[in-house]
Amino acid sequence: MRSWRGAGAALCAALLSACASTADAQAIRASYPEGPLWHEGALYYAEMGADRVSIVRQGRRATFFEREGCGPTAIAPYGNGFLVLCHIEGAVVAIDAEAKVRFVRDRDDEGNAFRDPNDCYADGVGGVYFSDPGLFSRETRPHGALVHIDAAGHVRRVAADLWYPNGVFVDQVRRALYLSETFRHRVLRYPMREDGALGPMEVFFDVETAPADTRYRPAYREAGPDGLEFGPDGALYVAIYGEGRFLRIGRDGRFLGEVRARTRYLTNIAFVPGGGAFITGAFENEVPPFPGEVRRIEP
Repeated sequence: MRSWRGAGAALCAALLSACASTADAQAIRASYPEGPLWHEGALYYAEMGADRVSIVRQGRRATFFEREGCGPTAIAPYGNGFLVLCHIEGAVVAIDAEAKVRFVRDRDDEGNAFRDPNDCYADGVGGVYFSDPGLFSRETRPHGALVHIDAAGHVRRVAADLWYPNGVFVDQVRRALYLSETFRHRVLRYPMREDGALGPMEVFFDVETAPADTRYRPAYREAGPDGLEFGPDGALYVAIYGEGRFLRIGRDGRFLGEVRARTRYLTNIAFVPGGGAFITGAFENEVPPFPGEVRRIEP
């Protein structure tokens, strides 16, 4: 078993080296890539600008799932296949292992219509949590939700009145859910209950306490925390959308440093067992097909 003592510094150095490199050997061009998932030896990632989920296995990229008007932003294991979040369509699509559609849901069991499902993570017991943020604008009032779909397909809101809930990560060992609330600039943590409900929310990290971004001027008005995942060094890596950097946060909520990436509109990260990670982001977020990249980072 590989030791990860000092892995934080090593990973940071690798990220910085990759970002500074002009070679694209470790990058895959993509159309607004989000929601990277490493699953059974393959990388899956959503491409909102291309209405598809792509798969990379043994160095070869292929289209895994396509749905016109879907605008996918995330994928998670679900049942014998996956749950795909259709951000543009305002729906979630359950597919089997061959990417054939099992069912489509556009509202929860109480009839609340989904707005634009964004990010998701498996709960470890057959279900999936996903964020449903609403309009992407700081001119709005908090109206987003966190939603849970269980193994049987029952769907319910488990948190509401959030100001653009975004990245979702589930610590299946500690039974805790972490959520980026973009426009309040904070990362939230919830204890998870056996029935999928959540316990009392706490603020795990306030992004305003981290050093301010100095790379881009003028600052991006809608900048804030996006995708997030714990790395093998024990730190939580939080993508800051609009600032092209990850914040590293310790398990005790302390700020540990930042790691810069190439794409300003950084969306997410997925760590790979045995070392390394994939990061996703876009260079452009206003003009279709929203050019971006998926970049492999070695430890």
